[in-house]
Amino acid sequence: MDEFPGGWHYNARKKKTFMKSIAKGEIVPYIFHMSWTENKDNKIKYFKQMGEWYVGDQCIQQTQDAIIGKGVHEAGELVSACCLAEPNIVCFYRDKPSKIPCKDSNPIDRGKPSFW
Repeated sequence: MDEFPGGWHYNARKKKTFMKSIAKGEIVPYIFHMSWTENKDNKIKYFKQMGEWYVGDQCIQQTQDAIIGKGVHEAGELVSACCLAEPNIVCFYRDKPSKIPCKDSNPIDRGKPSFW
């Protein structure tokens, strides 16, 4: 289970210790599927907040043609245009798991304490 967590693990308060282990790098998931999450925008925000988002903002919800133009392209051109070597870590919500403390961010769930 540690290698394949999902949105239930991310959103469940009783999994706080598990999520802190991921944030600290003690557990390194093979794949993290953000199921149990309301919409695509929140999925992206949660991945960014956890330090698991390696896509440049210029490529989010864009087509290949919009990113690198139409036509025949060199192998790896889309990867070079979109993939980041380091994760794009951004704080959105203080009450959701995060790679770094997001104490100054607003909560998404009313009445929930800070994750950290």
